[in-house]
Amino acid sequence: MLNANINEMKKNALLQMAGKQLGKDPSEIKEKLESGQVQDIVNGLSDEQKQKLSNVLQNPQALNNLLGSEQMQNLLKSLGNNR
Repeated sequence: MLNANINEMKKNALLQMAGKQLGKDPSEIKEKLESGQVQDIVNGLSDEQKQKLSNVLQNPQALNNLLGSEQMQNLLKSLGNNR
C-alpha cells in the first residue's frame, strides 16, 4: 500500500512539473495521457523539450535520475504534506 501511495505521488509530481513546463493544467495532461492523446502533449513542446522527453523515455536510468533528483524529492515531500 505504501508503494502504491509513493508511486501515485511520483506520478502527481511528474504531472505537476509537466504542467508547469507546458503551461497546462496537470489534470488535463493526465486526462490526455490516460486517453492515449500523447501526440497532443508532444505537439505543444519546443524542439528542445521534445528531445529531452525522448531522451528520458528511451533511457530508464535518466528517468530514475529525474525521479531521484532533489527537486523531485522536495516536490514529493510538499505533496505528502498536503495530504
